[in-house]
Amino acid sequence: MNNISTTMKLSKLATILRRWMCSKTSNGTSSQSGAVLIFTILIMGSMLAIALALVAIYAPKIRVVNDAGAGSVGAIYAADSALEWCIYTNRANPALPQPVMANGSTYTLIPEDCTVLPLNNQAVGTYKNVSRSLQVETQQ
Repeated sequence: MNNISTTMKLSKLATILRRWMCSKTSNGTSSQSGAVLIFTILIMGSMLAIALALVAIYAPKIRVVNDAGAGSVGAIYAADSALEWCIYTNRANPALPQPVMANGSTYTLIPEDCTVLPLNNQAVGTYKNVSRSLQVETQQ
């Protein structure tokens, strides 16, 4: 019984809405002439609110990941440059000055002498408080 009355109420409501949407005003135009525009503005406003909420949630996380990666990459490049210079010097190539990093990263060679055979050196590169280490070992 309850389901039948609910169905009848919904049917009556649908009929009323249909008549209201199709009704005409006294000058012959539909009373719904601006409804589509209002509905479109509401939908677009909702989409904009959702997009802004997602940006507010994810933008800080993307920034953190980007900053961490940049520090790590700068540090590993500094260590790699130091070891490349060390290998170049160890092979008795023409003298080159030690590399200077343009981005402000630094490196430390352990031991600092790269001319000793066999080569067994470690380079620790540091950039934005992030350190990365590489090691090279050669045999005679």
